[in-house]
Amino acid sequence: MSATASKTKRVTQSLPHQVSEKRSLRPSPKELEDALNEFGHKLVMKASDDCHVLPHILHLIGKGGEHVVFEDVRYPNYILKVDFIESLPVLYAQARGEEAIQKAVKDIKTKAQSHGDRIKRLQSYFAPGQVPTEIVCVKEIPLTQKVVKAVLCDRNIEIPKKLVVPKTMPVLCTLQHKIKLPKKEDRIDIYSSYAELNRTIKLDYFTEGHRLLASSTSIGPVERTAREKIIALIYPSLKKISKKAGENDNFKHALASYIKRAMKYSADTNEIIDMAGGGNVMFIKNEVGAWGPFLMDALSPAELNFDLIRKSALMIKHSQEIDVRTKANTLNVINYIRFANALAMISGITTRLEVPDITSIPAQLWHEGLMIEKYLDVYTPKKGS
Repeated sequence: MSATASKTKRVTQSLPHQVSEKRSLRPSPKELEDALNEFGHKLVMKASDDCHVLPHILHLIGKGGEHVVFEDVRYPNYILKVDFIESLPVLYAQARGEEAIQKAVKDIKTKAQSHGDRIKRLQSYFAPGQVPTEIVCVKEIPLTQKVVKAVLCDRNIEIPKKLVVPKTMPVLCTLQHKIKLPKKEDRIDIYSSYAELNRTIKLDYFTEGHRLLASSTSIGPVERTAREKIIALIYPSLKKISKKAGENDNFKHALASYIKRAMKYSADTNEIIDMAGGGNVMFIKNEVGAWGPFLMDALSPAELNFDLIRKSALMIKHSQEIDVRTKANTLNVINYIRFANALAMISGITTRLEVPDITSIPAQLWHEGLMIEKYLDVYTPKKGS
């Protein structure tokens, strides 16, 4: 057999080569509005929350604190996020009659409009493209009792004694373009943890870190290296950020610009930017090697605002019990304040986020008052991680 014949045979029998010559089975990408309309009446959820492939239409690709995230194989350029937390009032209203249902649906429609307005406001504080566009709407989806119970159990949400699950129900949904991220070496995740819920952080370290980062009048060392050591003790994820900022001036300047804008947004709106979860905010290096922020999923619920600090501080001061949801929300806000100030110190700027009520009680009281025992194992890093 000649060399030419041998080469021809290898090519024609190469399955990847043959497949690449055929037209894609997927349709052409849809425009955002068109995809939104078609998603609305074809959303199917008929599997439990731990099932990776939902039948017929949607694939479960992830879940977070607020959302369950799907993709539809027919629209590979979009993801659909179902906000089950904000949709819970509609579920609970099913047992109380039509009037209660109508009110709950009206409320989530109002939230959908508000979310859209808040996304536009967040975008206005950053450069074009740094906060991706998303559309929030209310859509009717099929439900089963099995999938509803699975979602509730997965989130440690108590199942109502009288649980009524309709065949279909309006829920709050978000539609976004699917984002293709660069390779790992060209992106850096910026995320905090909850220092109060990490068993490995000694109370003395927590107290020292809180005093350094809780306000503009920080108590602690002035020298950069000493400060970064304290920061790393209560926010271990910032070790590599400090190292990168020390080695790369372009990254350091991009970080400084980002955190100034983030603090300006928070000071103006009374709201936080969600840096608690991995992947919400990251820095990406472009084709010319310059770093810049990308706020992939950084809009926090409106209830996570600075008013929580005063409310929780007063309750802790007067030894009043705080419910778990308020504790969790306050943890988000208080860690955001400290984390933002830590990023400011790492980037070498003097701007600080100032929320006076955070210093109205000592660090130890915050630690004790916001403790959520059942989450300690969740937020304490495993050995070797």
